This record gives sequence, structure tokens and C-alpha cells, in this order.
Amino acid sequence: MESASLSSLDNLTHLGLRSGVDMRPTLMRVLTDLYVQKLTHTPDEERHYTELALRLLGAVDVATRAAVAGRLARHLSPPMQVIQQLAADLPEVATLVRAHPVLHRKTQTSAPPMPVAAVAEVREAAPAESAGRQQDSPLSAPAPGLIAAAVASELNELFFAASAEERRLILLNLEIAAPLPAGRVRLARDPAVDRQLEAAALARDHEDFAQHLAHSLEISRAQARRIASDVLGEPIVVAAKAITMPRDMVYRILLFVNTTVGHSVERVHTLATLYDELPMQAAEHMVSIWRALHQHEPAKHRSLVWNDEARARARTATAAVRRAPVSQRTNERREVS
Repeated sequence: MESASLSSLDNLTHLGLRSGVDMRPTLMRVLTDLYVQKLTHTPDEERHYTELALRLLGAVDVATRAAVAGRLARHLSPPMQVIQQLAADLPEVATLVRAHPVLHRKTQTSAPPMPVAAVAEVREAAPAESAGRQQDSPLSAPAPGLIAAAVASELNELFFAASAEERRLILLNLEIAAPLPAGRVRLARDPAVDRQLEAAALARDHEDFAQHLAHSLEISRAQARRIASDVLGEPIVVAAKAITMPRDMVYRILLFVNTTVGHSVERVHTLATLYDELPMQAAEHMVSIWRALHQHEPAKHRSLVWNDEARARARTATAAVRRAPVSQRTNERREVS
């Protein structure tokens, strides 16, 4: 089991070069951003991140390694092996982490742990260039329990830009590479929503499908449309898993919601298999990324997204009043007066 996990991690670090764009630097940055958002990690979480980070660090450019070093330099307890590798890197990378307390605790085990105030001084002593990068980092004061906006955006774009096999690797390893506490994403799992989604898919009503999907996952309508119209189909699988939709219903939705997916029975079978293999925690993690995109939107934009039904009803009511005969509206005004 362990070897299979490591094999998947190794495959994940070799996301292919497509159109001359290497996706590994982005993956390294966003996974590190997700890691440092938690102050403490379990041994398994630290081990999984270390395994993936050590593979990716050997394949990314100096700027990415420096960005990772800057992020980990500000974390109270970064993985020892990762910090050691960064400390042995080129000077522009190594200087960012060489003063970190974890490197000195190893040789000074008898010394008491460094107080938080001392760690703060180490942070302030970091080079100005690193501080500048951190200020622009997506980690700038994210809301508690919420993925930072830039991290969510990068992960979302990384996932949608990936091929089918890459998406499968990302989804099956997302829980390992960037652990999320179980139960963090709370969804109202209503069987009526499943039926509404299926009915919309069978009717090929993409707008209605996106509307129900947006409400059930608490994501933006634009993101729901993107999920529904994706030509490979994995986002639908993620959404269905997150709301625990029955497998046979998932199969029917995949056949009808998107003609590109539905025209290939083999593709539908592959996606149904992914539905069976996908851990619930990974599906919830992806939904948390989609939610972060929506929750970071400006309030005005969000109100337009979520209140469009109310606006539509208001427009309908207004139009009905305008169409009413003049005599009827006059009588109504007289009765009111």
C-alpha cells in the first residue's frame, strides 16, 4: 500500500510538459501555501508533504525554490528534511531558511524550545526581498478555515488545465499532498437536489443544472457552469461524490449533462470508476477550493450571483403590473387611498 502511494506521488511530480508550460512550479507553490496555512500537522501529514516536496524541489526553478523557502521560513515547524534541502541550496534560496530554529534544535536538543517571541525576531530578520514576496503571497491573512483566494485560484486553474490522467492523479493524491481535516466541508445532502440535478441533465438544461449545482455546493454560478460544461467530466464526478449522489444517478448524468462526455461510453465508464475510487475527503477538499473562489468574490458580485432569482421574480412582477389594464391600476390606487 505504501509503495503504491509513493508511486502515485512520484507520478504526480511528473505532470507532463504541455505547450511548453511546466505545471510543477505552480503545484509546488500552491501545495506549500496549503501546508503552511495550518500551524501544526500530524506526522502523516508532514511525511506526505515532505515526500512530494522533495520530489518537486528537484524539478523546479530557483525562483520557485526561493518562494517555497520564504513561505516555510515563516512557519513555526516546517518539515526538517525540506528545510535541510533548502538550506543546502543556492545562496539566494539557502539564506532564507538557514536561521530557522528547527535547524538549530537538532544540534541543541538539550536547549529549551525557542519562545514564540524569539521566533518572531527570526521572522523579522528575514531578507527584505523575502518579506516582499510574502506580502504579495496568497497567504496574506486568509480567513480561518478558508483557503486563500490566490491559492484556490491556482489550484482550480491547475486542475482544469490538466489532462484526464493528470486530473485523476491530482484528485487521488490531493488528500495526501494537502491534507484537509475530515468534515471541514459541510453540505446539505438532500435527495431532492439529486433528483433536480438528474432532471436538468436529462432535459439537457445546462442553466438549470448549474443553478442547482451552485446552490447545493454553495459555489458561484459561473463555477457551476464551468463544472457542467467541462469536456472531460471529472468536475461532475467530484461534485457528485461530495453530495453522495447514488452511483447509477451519476452514470445517467454523465451520459446527458455534456454531449462530449456522453458520446463516449468508455469515457463514462472511466469516470464512474473514478467516482468509486475517489476518497470523500478529496472531493470535499476540491469543493472547499471552489467555495473559496466564491467567498473571496466582492460582495456586490456575489449578491448578483446569488440574488439573480429574486431579481428575475421582481422583473416578472413588475412586467405583470405594467401589462395590467389602466382602469385596473387606477381602481387599485383608489382603493389604497
